[in-house]
Amino acid sequence: MPRAFTAGAFLVLVVAGPAFAELPGDVPDKIRIAAGGMAADTYTDAGLGSTSAGIGASINFEDIFNLPESKDVWRFEHNWRLNKRQFLDFGYLELSRSGSRVIQEDVSWGDFIFLANGKVTAGFESNFPYVAWRYSFLDLPQVRISGSAGFNYLTLETSLKANGNVTDQNGTPVPGDIEEKVSVSAPVPQLGLQLDWALTKRLAVLLYSRQIYVSNIAGIKGGIGENAMRLSWWYSKHAGITGGLD
Repeated sequence: MPRAFTAGAFLVLVVAGPAFAELPGDVPDKIRIAAGGMAADTYTDAGLGSTSAGIGASINFEDIFNLPESKDVWRFEHNWRLNKRQFLDFGYLELSRSGSRVIQEDVSWGDFIFLANGKVTAGFESNFPYVAWRYSFLDLPQVRISGSAGFNYLTLETSLKANGNVTDQNGTPVPGDIEEKVSVSAPVPQLGLQLDWALTKRLAVLLYSRQIYVSNIAGIKGGIGENAMRLSWWYSKHAGITGGLD
């Protein structure tokens, strides 16, 4: 499964209510809805062992399979202010890519060996819907600092497929279409820290850090961290444009 990935700058349109706290504008902050996409720079290491041989060697999808041939990266966020200090946050992040290439080396993946000089299609999909309760322990007219706790339903999937030029782990040729896929899906806890800061009446900064903890899912242990810096410009009372880095 992927060792790491990073996402780059994105644009997001926000509707219904100004930025958090009193910033900016004078419309009461009850509901915030955001949707947008990202230009992503990714790095994916993955290894899949056979049923008899255990964990396979790690391979890099970008180097070997020249990902992405196609890429879909987008996100959605919904924030509901329950009262002065409490919020419910909902969100969804998806990163999906695929690519095809005539590989220059043999690749052992699961129960099969994809041989050099054969065309192989690689795919990587991930999505992260989440829900979290957030509490503002510092709530000033221009600055809000809040912490959150919730759950993220983590899904990760990687696959390789080819037609011909494939053998099993014993070296016996395998005819026809072959696809070897591995995926994991499970709810995992998420903790976060967020800062909302008004620069002017129409400019606001959002900083946050969210950590997803994976204790043991299909043999995977570890976590995923997401950090963001965003600048929002509210061109009207109810809508704005955001740019930043994740």
